[in-house]
Amino acid sequence: MTAYTKPHLSFDDQVQLLKSRGMVIDDPAAASDLLSVVGYYRLSGYWYPYRRRLGPAQRDDRFVEGTTFAAVVRLYDTDRRLKLHVLDAIERVEIALRVMISFTLGKRGAYAHLNRSNLDGQFTQARGREPSRYDEWVAKLVGAQARSTEDFVVHFQQKYDGRLPVWVVTEILDFGSTAHLYRGLKAADRNAIARDLDVVDQTGLGNGHALGNWLRVLNYVRNICAHHSRLWNRHLVYKIASRQLAHVSDLRHLTAPDVPPHRIYSMLCVLAFLVERVGQGTDWASRLRQLLSMEIPACGRSLAELGFPEGWAAHRPWANGGAAHGRDGVV
Repeated sequence: MTAYTKPHLSFDDQVQLLKSRGMVIDDPAAASDLLSVVGYYRLSGYWYPYRRRLGPAQRDDRFVEGTTFAAVVRLYDTDRRLKLHVLDAIERVEIALRVMISFTLGKRGAYAHLNRSNLDGQFTQARGREPSRYDEWVAKLVGAQARSTEDFVVHFQQKYDGRLPVWVVTEILDFGSTAHLYRGLKAADRNAIARDLDVVDQTGLGNGHALGNWLRVLNYVRNICAHHSRLWNRHLVYKIASRQLAHVSDLRHLTAPDVPPHRIYSMLCVLAFLVERVGQGTDWASRLRQLLSMEIPACGRSLAELGFPEGWAAHRPWANGGAAHGRDGVV
């Protein structure tokens, strides 16, 4: 292993290092100020694609001729705006999912989530010496309830026995725990919710497995955005399973070989699809299309780096302005 020996540099010295590597910096003082609040290492993820290629998977320290600090900063700001846009959509989907889960389980009683018989057997079954996924979920619920200072939680704790009805429980869960509960529902319940969102299989029935995959990916992406990590040009660890998309009419083009599932394009399409189905943010797709179509080329980059295929604008949800379907006719 090689020891790390790079020296600590002042912000002015960091600017000089970038200039020595070929980056054009018209206002060194402003660049130094920005590095002092954003950070050299954070911005390095955005100037990496501007570095000269040495091979298919290797780049030089020097930048492609004409690379400007302003273009890198614009790409960073575009990614920031992209993440805010994605968080906006995920919030809408998450809130709708909370209602759908609580409504489905609530039919079996206010405390249906505390009765293992109301959930999938694989979810509630112990895993050898390891606790079941249900037990892990309950532990997170207990922690969330203990930390909550919401008035409605305090009300239930003071007036009743402290247990929260399922429609209250879903209001204090984070997205990860909500998605975890969805995957723990009985298959019929998962499929019913999926069908209500037009997520179907080859028979036209709800495909709860596909929706579960989508929620896992969206939770992963939500954490990237919420922790202010780079979403631009990211290689997704969790990715949309393309084999689950063939029977969802608006998403069939994602099964094509020129659509890389590990880039964010597939995720953005699925997110736009779900936003439409919950009847919220009907112009979300058109606003995102405008942002990316204008800003990414202005930075000297290509949408192909995000996994956008040739002719992507002709497909839904990007075509026709992303007109919404809405649930129960709600727009």
